[in-house]
Amino acid sequence: MMNRIKKYEGFVNESAYVDEFQILYDKAPDNLKDEINATRLIEQSEKWHPEGNVYIHTRLVTNRLYNKYHDPNLTLAGLFHDLGKVRTTEYDEEKESWTAHGHEDDSAKLAKSYKEWIAEMGGDYKIIKYIIKNHMRIKYLDEFRLQQKVKFLNDPLFHWVHKFTTADYGGSDLDCEPLMDLSKLEHEVSEFNKREKENKIISSKFNGRMLMDIYPDLKGKKLGDAITGFKQFVEEDYGDYKQYILDNETESILDYFNDFYTDWFVK
Repeated sequence: MMNRIKKYEGFVNESAYVDEFQILYDKAPDNLKDEINATRLIEQSEKWHPEGNVYIHTRLVTNRLYNKYHDPNLTLAGLFHDLGKVRTTEYDEEKESWTAHGHEDDSAKLAKSYKEWIAEMGGDYKIIKYIIKNHMRIKYLDEFRLQQKVKFLNDPLFHWVHKFTTADYGGSDLDCEPLMDLSKLEHEVSEFNKREKENKIISSKFNGRMLMDIYPDLKGKKLGDAITGFKQFVEEDYGDYKQYILDNETESILDYFNDFYTDWFVK
C-alpha cells in the first residue's frame, strides 16, 4: 500500500498535475488532519476500489476534481466526501467485502464541523453538503422511480453532483471521466414535466367543482360517473380527451358537457 502512495507522489511531483489534496491538507486544522490520516487505515472493496484504501481514493478524487474544474466547492467536496467511512466501514461476512453504508451522512456531519474553514478555503458549505449527501444517489439514478428522477434532476444543485461523479470512481487514473449521459433521463423528465403542465391546464379548464356549481345534483359517485362518461363521449366524438380540453376554452367545454349531460347522461 505504501508503494502505491509513493508511486502516486512521485508522479505528481514530476508533472504539472497539481496535488491540491496535499495543499488543502497542509492548510487544514489539526483535528481535520487527524480525520484525514485515519482514512489510511480504512480498507475498501477491491471490486469497486482497486486503487486501495480511503486515503488514496480521497486524494485521487480531490485532485481529479481540482485539475479538471478548478472549483473550490467540487474540490472540497472531494476532500470530505468519504471521511465518514472511518466510522461506518465494516466487513460484510456474507458479501466477503468491506461496506460503508450511510457514510455520506457522516461525511456531511463532519463537513459541518468545519464550515468556517470551508468558507476560508472559498467553499460554500450548502453546495458541498449537497454534493456529499448525494454522491452515492447519482450512482443508482437508473433505479429511481420517475418522480424521484424528476425531483433529483430538477434540483438547482444537481449539476454539482453530476460533475462530481466524473471524479468519484475506482482506479488510479488521474483524469475525470466524461460526464454521465443524461439525455435519456432528461427526455423522461421533460415528458413528465410536460404532462404535469398539461394536467394543471386541464384541471383549471374543467373540473368537478365547476360541475357541482352548475349542477347541484352532481355529487360523489354520480359526479365521478358523469366525468367518466363525458370523457368517453369526447373520445368517441373528438378522439383524444386531453387534447380536446387543451384545445378549447372552459365555456365551450361546459357547453359540450351540457349537451352530453342533458341528451345522454340524464337519460
